[in-house]
Formats: sequence, structure tokens, C-alpha cells
Amino acid sequence: MLFFIFLYPLQCVCAENLVLKAGVSLSDRVPKGFFGTWKINSTMTYTNNKKIFNESTIDFWNLSKTGDVITLANPFSGAVASVTVEDVKDNRITFTHTTENKNAKMTETPTLTLSGENFYGTDKIVIEKFKDGKKISTDVVVYKIHAQKISGNPLSVFMSGR
Repeated sequence: MLFFIFLYPLQCVCAENLVLKAGVSLSDRVPKGFFGTWKINSTMTYTNNKKIFNESTIDFWNLSKTGDVITLANPFSGAVASVTVEDVKDNRITFTHTTENKNAKMTETPTLTLSGENFYGTDKIVIEKFKDGKKISTDVVVYKIHAQKISGNPLSVFMSGR
């Protein structure tokens, strides 16, 4: 309550100079074809630490959208995460997801190009480790990925975009 009282006078002063910006969420520009369940084949193209990353993987992603929130889920591992759309150009999207705690931060950045019932692109993962608040290491891997659509109806009423 005390915090609110101190901020209230600042809100009054700042409100006079407030500029509102509106626009279309990037999630609205994601092509509908990206939504659904995908089988992902990944092959490592670069890493600075071969000890902690797999050379190749097969994974499953389910991309869905509710409102402006895009969610990536792995139906086998049970992992679910909201992602941030960074860029959309035609049939190419780039999104990020960051997970962090006091000892580590992981940022994953896939860049994907939709081609019919497939997509291809790269997936970059950066893992930063910390000790006593200071970064002690950074591990990076880049995968070349190719995916095949397993299921998903791009005409679903719950999906927007192109």
C-alpha cells in the first residue's frame, strides 16, 4: 500500500506526457500452417561444448495459440512454454523462450520457414551458468531442423493469422 502511495504522484505527473502505442501483435501474423503437431529432426551444426548437447535428436512440438499467446508443448515430455514471437516475414518466424533461475539461464531461439506440411530452419540454444551472481560459463548449440506436420487443421477457429 505504501509503495502505491509513493508512485501515485509520479503517475499524475507522467500521465500528461504519456504516449499510447497500439499495433497488431506479431502473434497475429504467424501463418496458420505453423499451428499443429510436428515431428522435429535436429542435427547439430555448431557447438562450443559437445559434452552436453546431442549430435542429433528427434522431438515433437505442438504449437498452439490462444488469444495473443503462442504455446509450444512437447506431448511426450510434458514440457509446456509460452513463446515470444520476435519476427514474422511471410512464411518465416523467429521466436524465443527463456527459462532462468539463480544459477542458470537458457534461451532458445528457433527460426522456422514453413513450406507446405513441412518447416525447416535453425534452433539456437544458449545456456548461461552463474555462481554468486556472476556468469561462469556460456554453452551454445545450433541445430539445423526439419519438421513434418503430424496433425493440425490450419483452418481452426482458434487460430488466427494468415
